Amino acid sequence: MHRLHTWFLHRPAVGDGAWALCLLVLGGWSTAALPGPVSWRHVGCMASVTLLAGLMMLRGRYPNTAVLVAIGLGVGQLLDGFPPDLAGAGYLVLTRWGACYGSSQVSLATLASALAVGPLAVWRGTAEGELGYLSAEQQVLLATLYSLPFLLCWIWGRWARTRRAELAELEARAAAAGTNMIRAATRARIAQELHDVITHDLTAMTVQAGGAQYVLPARPHQARDAVRGLSSLGRQVLAELECLKRLLSS
Repeated sequence: MHRLHTWFLHRPAVGDGAWALCLLVLGGWSTAALPGPVSWRHVGCMASVTLLAGLMMLRGRYPNTAVLVAIGLGVGQLLDGFPPDLAGAGYLVLTRWGACYGSSQVSLATLASALAVGPLAVWRGTAEGELGYLSAEQQVLLATLYSLPFLLCWIWGRWARTRRAELAELEARAAAAGTNMIRAATRARIAQELHDVITHDLTAMTVQAGGAQYVLPARPHQARDAVRGLSSLGRQVLAELECLKRLLSS
């Protein structure tokens, strides 16, 4: 199951296409189950399902637009008295999508629409006389039950959004830590190389100074040349020590 989920995550177009196809099948089934001969009601239901399937395909590239159009489509269906069908599951998916991937304004609009689903559905049912027999308390409870699935999907989306932000922060920290480790390793390697060079130069200075001391009584000219060489080696060692100091302090 985890492998299948990972496979779909790396192929979002396949998942969106599967959702769109599922909505079309469910919408066609629900439309065919409407009573009476084919009418504008059937055409409108199928058109809304087709639009919802299209929004499902476009939600990855245009999350804000897809969610806002879905909100308008759903509210329009409620106000027009469209009968609920199985394709309405697409609104639950887009509610979660808006909370997870939409902008902050779209996320708030999704929350507002999720809370308004129940009251609008009850108001429409009462206006048509289907829910007039219910008391006020029962209507409030029914409105809450209508809105609850959408609210739960919105909460799920917000949780996924927070989780995604945490994972992104952890990945950024891991990348920064990896970069720091590479820098530290590079500095250590350069410092070791400078240490080896300085050690070699100091050894050469020691040997040269000992040789100058040895030949000084018999060959003072060679001793003088050796001492002059010590001066240049000393300046070179000082420069290398300064470079090593800057490297270790950076």
